[in-house]
Amino acid sequence: MNIEGLVGGYTGPGGMTLLPARAVAKLDLRLVPDMTHADTVVKLKARLGKRGCGDIEVNVSGGYDPTATAVDSRLIQSQVRVYRDAGVQPIFWPRLAGSLLGYLFTGAPLRLPAGHFGLGHGGRARAPDEYYRIEPTNPQLTGPNGAVRSYVDYLYALA
Repeated sequence: MNIEGLVGGYTGPGGMTLLPARAVAKLDLRLVPDMTHADTVVKLKARLGKRGCGDIEVNVSGGYDPTATAVDSRLIQSQVRVYRDAGVQPIFWPRLAGSLLGYLFTGAPLRLPAGHFGLGHGGRARAPDEYYRIEPTNPQLTGPNGAVRSYVDYLYALA
């Protein structure tokens, strides 16, 4: 569970010596296998109730089930081939802390593999000040042309 943000009490100029009438916590819950989005929300509410906080309002703004793909799947092995051909030794993480809507593919009814892929170097993913190296000075980094080429190589390897 990640606390994305907290707001409560008086936040204007100067001080106020009063108890806040309202406080908000924005949470991000990362699920692992054998957890579901719906069941996790139920368990969160039950936990709050058990701790004497049953009056806390829980507003769910989105979410989805976890996803997993076997490392020996053709999809992942095609990615591995492109990485290694580019001189990159991939690292396999059993769980990625980021988000992937892969459950749309890996879950019922499709049950297909899904995974992240891409060569290049960017930064601050999903933030307003993202960047991408256009002409990297480091020969081990690739710019947009190399990144696009990696997808062509990936599709070729997968075919």
